[in-house]
Amino acid sequence: DHKDGRCTNYAVDESQIDHVLVGIRPNPGYVRSRRWNKMDPYPMDEKGVVRPLKLLRELKDPTHVLLSIGGNDAREAFVSSFNIDNIYKTMVDRGIIERFERLVTEIQSVVPNVILVIVYHPQITSCPFLYMLPNAATITELIVKFSPMFFNIARKFKVPVIDLARTFNPYDSSDYGSSPIEPSNTSGIMIAELARHIIHHFEFGKEEAKVYTGLVGKASGYRALKVEALDDSWEGLTKYRASLQKHLADGRQNAPSSCVIS
Repeated sequence: DHKDGRCTNYAVDESQIDHVLVGIRPNPGYVRSRRWNKMDPYPMDEKGVVRPLKLLRELKDPTHVLLSIGGNDAREAFVSSFNIDNIYKTMVDRGIIERFERLVTEIQSVVPNVILVIVYHPQITSCPFLYMLPNAATITELIVKFSPMFFNIARKFKVPVIDLARTFNPYDSSDYGSSPIEPSNTSGIMIAELARHIIHHFEFGKEEAKVYTGLVGKASGYRALKVEALDDSWEGLTKYRASLQKHLADGRQNAPSSCVIS
């Protein structure tokens, strides 16, 4: 809301945690697409690599960082298996939890005010395999299994979390863009409003970690804004699993009429 405020975007399509840490050479198809659609080019160096951490360190007086990462790490694991136990083991064995903590540590050394983002649930469709996705139940359980990664880091560093898995409605196509794994302009505004709410209301350096879900400015409805302290009740998976399942059930009940096999 500040007249001199600005948002700098260092996101690169298909980025995984390691890419944020050390850099990524953008897919040429995405580079051409951005040029074709008259979008700003990726901020590549002379070698054609985007190095988000280096760019962050060079940015003048950044105040907050919104970190949304992890979804593409999961997509890479889907290549080898759609079995939930195999996917989880593959990602953990590759060190995703340790690398995520390292990334947050690196960012906080530059900008202490970090907002973590739990990835959204892909849109639930009758043919997830067309998009190289497992079925909805597998994705839901994978989000549940990795919720402690986000919550434990948030509690350790005392930072807020935006939970898009309990904000987007995967039964409502208006929350998604050209594919089930991309947000729409509508849901992009949801993310921006949640981030703005946190920037204005969360006291970084003073408050304990909190998790934010829902739509800012909505007085009622199943997706009203909810702010929850990340206390000991979130230990384990039981509370988060029940909350996410309730959100999905409410979403299905409140979504526009559709026929989906999930």
